Amino acid sequence: MHTSTVKRDSELWFDDGNLILVTGNVEFKVYRGPLIAHSPIFKDMLSLPQPSEPDQSSENACPVIPLHDSADDLRHALRVFVPGNSLRSVAGATEPTYDEVAACIRIGHKYQIDELVQRNITFLQKLYPSDYNSFLATRRNHRPPSFTRAHAIGVVNLARLVNVPSLIPIALMECCTIGANIVHGLLHADGTREMLTPEDLGRCFVGRARMGQASARIAHQMFRQTVARGCRRPACCQRVLLRLLTELGDGRIELVSNIDWWASWTEYVDGKDEDRELCGRCYRMLDEDRPMQLQREVWGVLPTMMGLPQMEDWGEKSKVRWADLQ
Repeated sequence: MHTSTVKRDSELWFDDGNLILVTGNVEFKVYRGPLIAHSPIFKDMLSLPQPSEPDQSSENACPVIPLHDSADDLRHALRVFVPGNSLRSVAGATEPTYDEVAACIRIGHKYQIDELVQRNITFLQKLYPSDYNSFLATRRNHRPPSFTRAHAIGVVNLARLVNVPSLIPIALMECCTIGANIVHGLLHADGTREMLTPEDLGRCFVGRARMGQASARIAHQMFRQTVARGCRRPACCQRVLLRLLTELGDGRIELVSNIDWWASWTEYVDGKDEDRELCGRCYRMLDEDRPMQLQREVWGVLPTMMGLPQMEDWGEKSKVRWADLQ
């Protein structure tokens, strides 16, 4: 195992460590206690006789375990394990990177470190939520800069790996926004590429078209000739609503076919009603109430829209089906 091509990790090599893990051409010397405490797989492996470093005396023998993981993944996961009774956050970060989160889920799943998996899945669920209000919040507050659209490819695969289906609809929806580059997959730091399965890639092709259909439906339902309750100028507001609907035919208005069906309509309404002919209640209806209602309907059927089975724990229950929205 110890050849000239194997090198000690510059970060995770502790001279007083009592376990050596070797993967690829990198070896880590760490403490076995935390790994045994949190991983039944490591506990079982270390209950069996293991080879040790050839230059050590028997009383100081340090077991050497060969693994078959990415060295980067293993490094991210091992950073969590320091002497103590509980697992620390990844690298002490309040906002871990995608690579850290994904590595901890993969390593945690493989070695049955359930707490490590759940902690990082919980983090992903905040970024890829299953309820509409949380989704809007993520759009307002933005995601950590280390999470790009392409990382949604990895999130889909992680969700399938650990069987957390509630992550998949919004992650697939984000994959639909990648465009043609989706066929190139997610490029990792080591030069490898991670791809969606052919089935999920097909769902993205269909899902992107359906997102455009959802936007078109919202566009035409936005300005139906029903004024707000308590409207102060019904005739005037109906006339403005008709004008707003008619002018949607302008080919320059991307809101009609935009795949971002959750987009705000405020700029369009303000631009077309510069003289503020709409009464205050009708303006609020178009700014908040009506788009929220229409977008919630789409959200309720998002799993079906993405070609997935409808989920019992998906957001609020919808009274409509995807077929009703086409």
